[in-house]
Amino acid sequence: MAFNLSVLQTSTAIFLIALGIVVISGPKLIRKMVSRGYVSRDANKPGNARAATMGGIAVALGYAVALLIALQLYGAMNASLMLAAILTVVMISYLGFVDDVLSLRDLYRVLLPLFAALPLMVVKAGTTTMLIPFVGHVNFNFGTVVLPLLGPITANLYVLLLIPIGVVAASNLVNLLAGFNGLEAGIGVIVSAALALAAVLSGAPPEALFLSVAMAGACLGFLLFNWYPAKAFPGNITTYAIGANVAAIVILGNMERIGAIALMPQIVEFFLKARTGFQAENFGKVGKDGRLSYTGTTSSLTHLIMKKFRPTEQQLVLMLLALQLLFGALAVASMYA
Repeated sequence: MAFNLSVLQTSTAIFLIALGIVVISGPKLIRKMVSRGYVSRDANKPGNARAATMGGIAVALGYAVALLIALQLYGAMNASLMLAAILTVVMISYLGFVDDVLSLRDLYRVLLPLFAALPLMVVKAGTTTMLIPFVGHVNFNFGTVVLPLLGPITANLYVLLLIPIGVVAASNLVNLLAGFNGLEAGIGVIVSAALALAAVLSGAPPEALFLSVAMAGACLGFLLFNWYPAKAFPGNITTYAIGANVAAIVILGNMERIGAIALMPQIVEFFLKARTGFQAENFGKVGKDGRLSYTGTTSSLTHLIMKKFRPTEQQLVLMLLALQLLFGALAVASMYA
C-alpha cells in the first residue's frame, strides 16, 4: 500500500527511520564484530584502547532502508533517480567494506568508484547546464557526434565525464579527513544538514532533500556509538558513502557549487596530503595527559591544530566540526551571492 505524504512528512519519516535503524542495529553489530575479532586499536588514546571496526554497515543499512521505504511514502518521487542514487551509495559502501577488509591499493580506491557512478550515469541524472564562476552557464551536452567506425553517439560530457569524476572525488575527499572519534559521522551530519537546507531553499527536486536527511539521520544515530570514547569505528564504508551521497545530492539538485563549498575543508586536506603523495597520516603523538601533538611536516588540518593548540581528541574533533559547520553555512549563503 502506497501513501502520499507531503515532502516535510516524508523527510521527517526518512530521518527517523534511518536514525532508528542505526540506533537499534548498532549494539548488536558491535557485539558481533567484537566476537569475531573485528576490532582495532584507537591510535589517538594512550594505552591499548580498542573498538569494533566497520560500524558503517549500520549507517549504510539505515540509509538504504529509509530511502526505499520513502518510495512508498511520497508518490511524486522520481523512482528511477532515487534508486540510481541509492545503488550508487550502496555500491560504494561495499567498496568501502572491501577496502576495510583487504586494504586496497590507492589506485583501486580511485578506479573502483567509477563503477559506482554507473547507476547515475545510466539514468542521465542531473542538469547538463552548469554555472561556472567567471565563465557563466555552460551546457555540457554537445548533442550527437558522428565518430568514424562507431557512428553517432551522444556527447553528453556531464554524464560521461562529470558524474563519475564527482562520485570519485567526493568519496575520496571525505575519506581524507578522518580517524578521530566522532569526526566522520559528525561531518556526515553537518554536510548533509547543510545540503538539506540548501535543497529546500533552492527549490531542488525532493530526491535531493530525501538523500540528505537519510544520511543525516544515519550518521547522527551512529554518533551514539562513535562519539568519544568510541565503541565502534565507521570505517571506509561510512566515509565513502557520505562522499558519494554528497555527489548524488548535488547532481540531482544541480547544486555543484554548494557541494564544493560544503566540502572545502576536505579540499584543503586534499592539497595538504598531496604534498606527501597522500602517504601522510592524520595522527600525532599522544601524551600521557591525552593531548595530541605533532612536530613533522604539516600534511593535514589535524597537524595544524595539533601544532597550534595541542588539543585533546575531543577538542580536535570539535574544532574540525566547527570548521565544517562554518563552510556548511557558507555553502548555503552562497546561494544568495
